[in-house]
Amino acid sequence: MTNLEIEMQEGVHYLKTLETDAILDFIKNIKPPVLVAAMGSSFYMPSGRGQATINELKSHPDVRFILASEGYNINSKTYNSLVLMSNSGQTREVLGLAKKFPKEKVFAVTSSKSSPLGRAAHKVYLLQSGKEKAVAATKSIIEQAVVAECLVRYLAGEDILSSKELKNVSSAMAKNISCEIDPKLLILISGARTVYFTGGSLGIGEEVALKFNELAKKKTKYIPGTQILHGSEEVIERGDVVFILFADRYKPYYDRFISMREKTGCYIFTIGNGSKLSEFGLDLELVDGFKPYCILSYFWNILTKFALTKGFSLDKGEKIVKVGVGAK
Repeated sequence: MTNLEIEMQEGVHYLKTLETDAILDFIKNIKPPVLVAAMGSSFYMPSGRGQATINELKSHPDVRFILASEGYNINSKTYNSLVLMSNSGQTREVLGLAKKFPKEKVFAVTSSKSSPLGRAAHKVYLLQSGKEKAVAATKSIIEQAVVAECLVRYLAGEDILSSKELKNVSSAMAKNISCEIDPKLLILISGARTVYFTGGSLGIGEEVALKFNELAKKKTKYIPGTQILHGSEEVIERGDVVFILFADRYKPYYDRFISMREKTGCYIFTIGNGSKLSEFGLDLELVDGFKPYCILSYFWNILTKFALTKGFSLDKGEKIVKVGVGAK
């Protein structure tokens, strides 16, 4: 079994066994206004879950999520707390932003207290899921997303996520990473020049698009909402694959998606109902309130099977290198 497959399973197991006391001990020291920053996978899913939670709650805590590279004009006096996420603790953009803040304002979510990020922080949340060896991040972003959601809930005066809730999510994820994937789907992905993700996101659209780059070696694009129906048809080619995320939200526009398919020759698949629009049904389990975790695990399954079928390494990229792994 590859490192990636092991780490996917460890991510699921983490949710099953998670005790949130350590998260609470970390976040209770964080005072708003809060700036949360990261790069890559450490940004997409965690920031998506955090922002979605803000939108859902009656009280909206003062928390802002940004890519660490976009913090060049941030004034540290504007924020009482800076939360930085990096599994390796060595991400250059993250460290650069940390230098702009006094240490007493910096809070780190990382796998090593002795890393540059760990040393730069006033307080560290040590990732319980552990370090990752595979080039594509999996288990760490699940835990980072949980931390981000718990932070928002705590600052809003709400209960943080419970172990019982997360066990239910873990059960669904376990089924999704092990269920059968129709070989026809893998064939269509292989033949696509570009794989598109559209519809709702909450960070999942960007994250899955990135994973297709890393593991399937496919060109991808995430286009939010129904924006794909407003000009993108011009460049969608015959044989391209389009996944509509949270498809049940967009039923009023199914006729437009059908028209797009007829004009472009693309293949459409829906996640979250919408089976009448899908080329064929995709069997995955979804938990209300935690659908992004469930969807992510299902795409992990697709990508694992696709990469192994194509003979791609699940642990190493041809051009990309995981920060902190194998570096001297």
